[in-house]
Amino acid sequence: MKDIIKTRKKTLAILFGAVILFAFSCLYSTHPRPVETEDRDAGLFRIWAHSDIQPVNESEFFHYETAVLDVAQNLPGLNAAIVAGDIVYAQKDADRYYRWFLETRKNAGIPYWFEIAGNHEARDLGAYLRAIGKPLHYAVSMGNMLIILMSDEKRTPQTEISQATFLWWRDLVTRNQDKIILTVSHAAPAKSGLPASMFPTMRLASSKRFEEVMKRYYVDLWISGHNHIASSISPKFSRPVAFPRTLFVEVASIHLTALSGIESYVLEFQEGSRECRVLTRDHQSRRFVASRSVNHTLRTGFRRGTGEPLILFPSGEKKAYFLTAVKG
Repeated sequence: MKDIIKTRKKTLAILFGAVILFAFSCLYSTHPRPVETEDRDAGLFRIWAHSDIQPVNESEFFHYETAVLDVAQNLPGLNAAIVAGDIVYAQKDADRYYRWFLETRKNAGIPYWFEIAGNHEARDLGAYLRAIGKPLHYAVSMGNMLIILMSDEKRTPQTEISQATFLWWRDLVTRNQDKIILTVSHAAPAKSGLPASMFPTMRLASSKRFEEVMKRYYVDLWISGHNHIASSISPKFSRPVAFPRTLFVEVASIHLTALSGIESYVLEFQEGSRECRVLTRDHQSRRFVASRSVNHTLRTGFRRGTGEPLILFPSGEKKAYFLTAVKG
């Protein structure tokens, strides 16, 4: 009887939390426009965005392998991938889990990969840097799109980004207002309007400095992870009243739990168009979920250019993206 009571209390707590999260998102966000997902143009430029892979042990490898197999078999021709942190779970045996990730992702057939460190990688950033082969913070220029990627720098539940990194981000944002700007961090800013960001441990620390910049300058999309609750329970999109030009997208999680499926997101950009589509992918059912996919209007029309990415380091150095660490 005690077990039954405990189970009922836990279920009620989960349901109550889900209601609070949904109410929070409705209060602080405008409603992004839903889209149909069956009329996709094969000529689109598409990015696979996902996060929070973090298998606890080898028995959970199938979570990510399920997603990669779905991508390989049903979503051919994706142009790039963004991994918004938490690739591994623990510091112990991290090198082995990174090797598994790097080998598994090859099967997706995606040519370019852009990762950041989350709070789990921050437990041993040395291991992350050795395995992934990219700096903690960098930007990627692709045509007229600029993707700014900022890793978690400290071992805390919040996403900790230094003032020096913020100033680098601010400089890139203010100097590139003629471009489509995507920002990637593990957790979203406090005022993102995403339900999880109402909790201090689930948000970007010292968010106000970023938010003040976004009040004056365009940031078209902000990609984050960290919150594992499924999109069917907790909304994953927000266009808050405070930042109506920015679509916040929470791309977690791949990791399968009682409250989350194996989910990710596909960003679609059409040459010359200001319309971006963000599609929710359920890898277990191998389908897009139209009711949880949205349209977003960009500042300017997308131009792919040559399609060859360039990397911009905080030092200002620029290199062609032929590094083996970037190739899938």
